[in-house]
Amino acid sequence: MIVDNGQWWMPSNRDRTGTGTLTTVDDGSLRLKLDHRIVPCANESQIVWGETADGALVTLLGCSLLSDRHLTQEVHVHVALIGAHIASADDPIFCQVSVSLSNLTDWATRGRDAPPLPEQMTNPQRPGEQLSLRRVGREVQLVIESDVPRRWADFDTTIQAFEDLLTLAGNADCRIESSVLSTSDGTPVQMWMKADAVIERRWHPVFVLSTVPDRFISDWLSLRAQLGMSGSVLFSLDYGGRGYFQNKLFNVASAAEGFHQILQPDATGISDREHEDLKGHIKALPDGPARRWALSAIQRNQPGFATRMRELASIPDSEAVATVLRDRAKWVTWMVNARNAIGHSSWDGMDKIPREVRPALTYVTKTLLHLVMFEKLGLSSDQQRSAAAVSYYNLRQRYNDYFDPAPAY
Repeated sequence: MIVDNGQWWMPSNRDRTGTGTLTTVDDGSLRLKLDHRIVPCANESQIVWGETADGALVTLLGCSLLSDRHLTQEVHVHVALIGAHIASADDPIFCQVSVSLSNLTDWATRGRDAPPLPEQMTNPQRPGEQLSLRRVGREVQLVIESDVPRRWADFDTTIQAFEDLLTLAGNADCRIESSVLSTSDGTPVQMWMKADAVIERRWHPVFVLSTVPDRFISDWLSLRAQLGMSGSVLFSLDYGGRGYFQNKLFNVASAAEGFHQILQPDATGISDREHEDLKGHIKALPDGPARRWALSAIQRNQPGFATRMRELASIPDSEAVATVLRDRAKWVTWMVNARNAIGHSSWDGMDKIPREVRPALTYVTKTLLHLVMFEKLGLSSDQQRSAAAVSYYNLRQRYNDYFDPAPAY
């Protein structure tokens, strides 16, 4: 229950109120059930104001009618802000947010020699934004402060980066457990949105705050911003839940290609000299469709997918990679076959991959991309090897059956 028997009205019509209850439903989204018709039919989303029984002000953003009966209404609510009335979702009135994230407390405090929690870090990606980890009772929360007032949603990029960090640390999807905004005058405003269920996986962090370099969080924020959409595609594998393995496998192949292009932007398919010579030969052809097609095809000297995968696997510690991939050449071949087969909707390439390996191939490749990020974040070879040794053994087991026993180090 979020708000029971609150009073609700449209900001433009305070005289027409209705009693209603704001709750979460089975899919985690918010519903407002009203005993009066107060929300007009409209194509665009609307704002509803309310007040709880104990006098707290409530703003409901992104409201749309789901049902409109003779006397009652049911309204879908995108977000509920409990503690203030705001006239628009674009109102820049918030200077701080305090967020509880699943597994953050354990990640920040685990270890015999846990360091003091970092305070007042400057976010290298967001000028004027300060970050800190603060104890609130027995819990550690992420606190984000802004030099200038922001809209309610303008803290999301940094929050998501921390969710991804904790997902990377423990291979268990991270969720927001609570979020409290603060206005410019210090008024706390509790924020509620659709609550996605956590995918049940055992939290087993391969690194924690006490085992990483001092600049780790700042470096992570920079790396996560650099990886952009490719990083989002990768982490969607953890947040997305169950689904066809083909979708997951194609996504991890796309993420891997994006990682390589971002982290090694100067890589080429052939040498620059060879590329120029090739263009010269083609330009010497008679003008016509064939010449124009050939010039267009070689305009960019991009490496092929197989080359990208080989070079990507050379970034982390070699022993850690060997533990994860077992046979690098075979992994590259399988990934090329899978990516081409799924991308071109052809089973010929997929039939070249053992059936039992296909679902595990996603997991193995995701683990490799984790190792790539570990390397870029400055985690030691020992940390990478430790992560590889414990990396998600159960989901990789059938993949491992196709190789000789793992090398002993």
